[in-house]
Parts: sequence; structure tokens; C-alpha cells
Amino acid sequence: METKKEIILDVSELEAPYPLVEAVNALNNLQDDEVLIFRHRMNPQMLFQNIASLGMHSEIIKEDENEFEMRIYR
Repeated sequence: METKKEIILDVSELEAPYPLVEAVNALNNLQDDEVLIFRHRMNPQMLFQNIASLGMHSEIIKEDENEFEMRIYR
């Protein structure tokens, strides 16, 4: 299994719509050898559609009441 470079994007302090805007920008720049670690204070439902439309994959790492973390990769 290849190791991918982790890109951390913590938007947990941003107000809407900035978390989604920042995430979409990061996804558009994500390289094949990178994985985006997305951190937010809630489950970003609108982001899943963007991930799918870009042909990417995601895994939820952590989902608590005020903490959400996901790995996104090509």
C-alpha cells in the first residue's frame, strides 16, 4: 500500500459557507499522491456530493458531537 502525503484542512472555526468553499478548493488541488484530512465541527453533508462528482473516495475517521474528521483521496 502506498503512502500518501497528508494535507490537513481544519475548518472547524469557520462559519458557513467557508468550510465548504475551502474544502472544494482543496479537493480541486488535490494530487494523486495526496490525501486530504478534513476536520470540521459537524458532518459536512454538502461536501459528499462534491467528492463523488470529482471521482474521489472518502472515509470517515471520527464523528463525535462537535468533531468530524474525514480522509479524502483519489
